[in-house]
Amino acid sequence: WLHGTNCLLVATLFPRKDNCYISLLDFRDKSMVWTWSDIGALVTVDEKRVRDAIAMEDTSSVCVVNEYEDLGFMDLRRSVGSVRWSSRSRLMKGKMSEEPCYPKLALHQGQLFSSMNDSISVFCGSDWVLTSRLRRSYGGSICDFSIGGDRLFALHSEENVFDIWETPPPAII
Repeated sequence: WLHGTNCLLVATLFPRKDNCYISLLDFRDKSMVWTWSDIGALVTVDEKRVRDAIAMEDTSSVCVVNEYEDLGFMDLRRSVGSVRWSSRSRLMKGKMSEEPCYPKLALHQGQLFSSMNDSISVFCGSDWVLTSRLRRSYGGSICDFSIGGDRLFALHSEENVFDIWETPPPAII
């Protein structure tokens, strides 16, 4: 939900083979005010399929993540948007988990959180620089996480394994 525009971000993501759709819906006049799809997008060797999306109201953008933890950004002020990828694929090659937990995104106090395999990366600043990484040595991949107050809760793929971390303070960049 984007408070400033009273719009809802809706992301329909089909990770295996179908296309992805991201829209902003304005409930006041019941219209779609912005939309993006990967239909017709060239799929590279890295196969940059969108796995999660989050609205970033302060920067008028949408952040997306693919299966290699590449972050992508789209400008909401443009009606025809393309994803500007910030590639980290080379770092993740060969490190893909066999477990089917897809990356997740969250924004909290000016920081961007992205889960991938057994860790959560924290990005900060106007260029979204990696500032810290939270990792557990057992429990399998992180399948979901949530931030509440000053705590980060992570649910792992193994049954009954979860973590509670203190949310990292924003880095001074």
